[in-house]
Amino acid sequence: MIDKNFYLENLSAFDILIQDDDHKQAKEVIFRVYSILQRDKIWLREVATEEEIFEEDAELLEEVEEELKELDEKYDFRFDDFYKLVQQEMRKIQSPSNVNLTPHQFEVDNEEDFEEDEDFDEDDEDFDEEDDDEENDDQFSHLSDEELDSVTDYILESAKTRFDYPALLNEFPDTDESFLDDEFILPLIAAKAFGETDQEIAEKMMESFEMSGYEIEMQELLKMIEKKGKELGLEILAFKIAADSLQQGAHPTAVVHQISQLLRA
Repeated sequence: MIDKNFYLENLSAFDILIQDDDHKQAKEVIFRVYSILQRDKIWLREVATEEEIFEEDAELLEEVEEELKELDEKYDFRFDDFYKLVQQEMRKIQSPSNVNLTPHQFEVDNEEDFEEDEDFDEDDEDFDEEDDDEENDDQFSHLSDEELDSVTDYILESAKTRFDYPALLNEFPDTDESFLDDEFILPLIAAKAFGETDQEIAEKMMESFEMSGYEIEMQELLKMIEKKGKELGLEILAFKIAADSLQQGAHPTAVVHQISQLLRA
């Protein structure tokens, strides 16, 4: 699953592009490495069996992650900003104006902003929310809500076959399937796809539950999150892959076809 050559080749390509002052292409390459790293981390943590886990793979991912941290400090790529924005937008996937996030939204105004050791000035941020919404509205105006919903719907339906869904519904008395799907299963998959801890997921769910008038003990919720996180490893990985594909402008139909091969394995 983990392709060592991908990392070696792309990190080497980044070095060459930087030396050639091709900063735009260099940024495209390094963000591609960043996205694949997040996917591989999920696979290693949530999906891989003991037989598929090799120490050298884990060490490789740690080394790549450390190198990306150093590059982020050196060139101010703002991976964290990109990561948080992707999280926000994937949770709003039902809105066709908010799914196409690419590294282009983090382009600098000039090459001087790409120089080493230069501080980031929040006043000069390139991604203005209103401008992004207008741009994405144009890009996705040809897509229907149903097409975009098809991605999360497919992942959700697959998730509900991985365990005894009726039994889980019984653990949420006085609720319906819509509550369970929208407030527990999908948020759990999305949060784990972006690396949130069980504690972080539980705290957010507790707030959502309380707003809906549903009460549950924190420890009970944590146990449910831990258990379902293990059972839904493939769906978590599929969600991350879908996020990466949508960020790159893939059509929802193509994304569903892509993840269907993984989820049917």
